[in-house]
Amino acid sequence: MKENGLGADVVSEGELRKALLAGFLPEDILFAGVGKKEEEIEFAVRKNIFCFNVENEQEIDIIEKYGKKYKRKVKVNLRLNLDIDVDTHHYVKTAKSENKFGIELYDAKKILNKKYNFVEIRGIHFHLGSQIKEVIPYIKGIEKVKKFCEENKFSPEIFDIGGGFGIPYTYEDKIQPIEEFAKEIIERVKDLKIKMLILEPGRFIVGNCGILISKVIYIKRKKAKNFIIVDSGMNDLIRPSLYGSYHLIYPTKIKKGKKLKFDVVGPICETGDFLGKDIEFSENVKKGDIIVIMSAGAYGFSMSSNYNTRLRVPEVLVNGKKIKLIRKKETYSYLFELERI
Repeated sequence: MKENGLGADVVSEGELRKALLAGFLPEDILFAGVGKKEEEIEFAVRKNIFCFNVENEQEIDIIEKYGKKYKRKVKVNLRLNLDIDVDTHHYVKTAKSENKFGIELYDAKKILNKKYNFVEIRGIHFHLGSQIKEVIPYIKGIEKVKKFCEENKFSPEIFDIGGGFGIPYTYEDKIQPIEEFAKEIIERVKDLKIKMLILEPGRFIVGNCGILISKVIYIKRKKAKNFIIVDSGMNDLIRPSLYGSYHLIYPTKIKKGKKLKFDVVGPICETGDFLGKDIEFSENVKKGDIIVIMSAGAYGFSMSSNYNTRLRVPEVLVNGKKIKLIRKKETYSYLFELERI
């Protein structure tokens, strides 16, 4: 991504350090997030990153403190809570007034009227949510921001409209083409005379680049349900359990035989440990078969855990016929390294 001219949007010191290790320049890194710790802010100011997306006035005070300490001006964007609802899971809505994110408009107005010595308020940020399938919410957001800027006589140099551009997880998912998003957004921001438009299309880039490969370890047939028990679980891919999300699941080899519906479940000690429900498989599916869970490139490995003291899986990068191990499988000695009795 760096080699293709993209920057990095980070929400922790860990992500910032990882971006720097990956070769991103500090001036290509933006620090967002509702709960930045003081030491994280200091680290980012010391590294002289591009800017912060700030979520409250207290955060600005901390940035001002470290701008003074390191004798440099620090750029910030105000993240506004625009109270806009979107058609997505309620866990990933981020722009309603009852959500934890963003600054209410009346508070943002007060901040714009304050004077800072080391903080420079350069722009506006909003983020509406995740897995948004149509451009209308972005249009509403942009229009609200334009009205806010006009009322407060503020001319933003930077406009960050966040991310959340959806991807198809099923054949039935109707997602507006990204070209339509671009056309509508550009049309509505051009009269703002901004110097920079920032987008955060993480899921759109990587979501359908990843799959989770699992092995069938048991078949269980019960009166109420049939189950395919695999060696992956909610600790590897939590999205179905957490969001009720749907992932296409396929066998690597198509088998003949009558189609039956199965719940694809893992070995975790939770009823919520499932990867898919009522998935059609051949009645001849058996132990040892390999299946793939699709669209696991976003919020997949990064949200995995060692729950039930399970080892996280290795990651393999495939490019045409080239295959490269990019993260080794964990070992138990690695897992227990930090523990003390």
